[in-house]
Amino acid sequence: MRSSADPRIRIVLIIAIASWAGFTLVRATGPDDLLSRDQVKMGGYVLDIVENDAWLWQQDHAANFASKPPLSQWLAAAATHAIGSFHRLTLTFPSWCSTLFTILILVGWVGREFGSAAALWVPLLLLFNQMGLRETLLARSDPLFQCTVVLLALAIWRCWVDGARAWPMALWGTAAVMTKGPLGWLMAVAGLLAARWQPAANRRPVPWKTITAAFLASLVLPAIWLWSAQQSSGGLAVDRLIGGELIGHLFGAREAANQQSWSHHLLPIPWFLLRLAPAGLIAAFAAIRVIRHPASDEREQRAERFLLCWLLGGLLLLCIGTHHRFVHLLVVLPPAAMLASREVSRWCHPRRAPVYAIVALSSLLPLAAVYINVIDIHQARIVQTAQLIDFCREVKKELAPGDALEFFAVDPATQVKLSRHQPPLDERRIAEVLARDQQTFVIVGDETRFRSLANKQGIDLFEVRLRKPFGTAQLTLYSGKGRQPGASSSPDLTRNYSILTILTILTAIGLYSALMYAARSLAASRSGPVDL
Repeated sequence: MRSSADPRIRIVLIIAIASWAGFTLVRATGPDDLLSRDQVKMGGYVLDIVENDAWLWQQDHAANFASKPPLSQWLAAAATHAIGSFHRLTLTFPSWCSTLFTILILVGWVGREFGSAAALWVPLLLLFNQMGLRETLLARSDPLFQCTVVLLALAIWRCWVDGARAWPMALWGTAAVMTKGPLGWLMAVAGLLAARWQPAANRRPVPWKTITAAFLASLVLPAIWLWSAQQSSGGLAVDRLIGGELIGHLFGAREAANQQSWSHHLLPIPWFLLRLAPAGLIAAFAAIRVIRHPASDEREQRAERFLLCWLLGGLLLLCIGTHHRFVHLLVVLPPAAMLASREVSRWCHPRRAPVYAIVALSSLLPLAAVYINVIDIHQARIVQTAQLIDFCREVKKELAPGDALEFFAVDPATQVKLSRHQPPLDERRIAEVLARDQQTFVIVGDETRFRSLANKQGIDLFEVRLRKPFGTAQLTLYSGKGRQPGASSSPDLTRNYSILTILTILTAIGLYSALMYAARSLAASRSGPVDL
């Protein structure tokens, strides 16, 4: 066994961290895509905490109860309070942080079971695909959910193969349920189908009692939170999370355009093979190898079959539901990347693997930058986001401290970019707002309707300060008659050093633990870093 200070172990870890840092930098310097993939909702939930102190349960700008449990919102809001400002990096803090943890855990897991040469390729296969490119700065709960499911699957694997205790499963199961409900348990436990794959003589018994106890323990905190949110929200929590999300996405009405035929249940499969390429395609070839030519080593055979069952079980669960989005495939990307990395490691001699991995990283980062900044930038939603950012930048120049700001028939993303969470202007109060003594601005998305309603309320003259295109429409900034400053309608954020200290310590502990796990697992690898 090698020491964790082995320089070759360092090479694997450096390539892993460099891959994460490189793809995150490419993503951060590329165009903002807030209007894509329902990311505006996450912004609304986080701002409800930041602006309205709604830590227990959140609503979006349309007053809809949050569609997911609040762990992602809590982390993003904590980062916002810690830094003292709301922006893209604090909103996506759970994503870019959890992606780094996911990479390190996968590197250690693959290194332990398949060798250090295979571990080199995990970060690239995880991040270099259409969804992986975006996950580091994705304002959704999916990247955090991906991380919690990986940790839960690892805990289940170690409990089955190494006889590990139940508390890691309970801990990461709680995190998965608090991120996106019980689906994480179904995904991770699917790997245990590998136990039925083994010959009866070599079959290792599954510790179902331990796993069941961990599962029940992982439901305690979510149940307490759900009960509290249900009482506080007047019954909205169960209706939204259990009725609308859990049951609705499994058996609900098929409303989307891609759900009007039975074939929509198969959509995750071509998405996996084509849009998660190259990881998806290579994983498919790896699956064929696992079935036709299983590993001779008993532990390695269990590992490859566990990963394949995890992957196929996850895809089956995604196919069964009636709610299909490409972003949901993030949760099955880790087992695909792990199987694919083992397959890629067969393509070259282990001693040359670090060189090839460095060359691949150096080549793929520019390609990713070209895709994001040259090709992807022309998507309609990204163009609209850029227009919105430009408009909001000009609005901030017009606003002075104490000025009131209202919103009429605008996309909620406008409020997110202006760090606001407030109800839209009541159409019956347009004249009252424009006539008040305090300096008041109104951002309008539907000018024709706004002017018509204002005319009916006795307003004939309008002062337009700003007008910018937004998709096929326009965003306009109207100014009221008043010129007197008033009290700020939005509380000023200040850096909270207590939250900053706690968040920094917890993040450092998590990063150190992930690094130590990766280093020790690589050192314990059967092929070992000696081969590198």
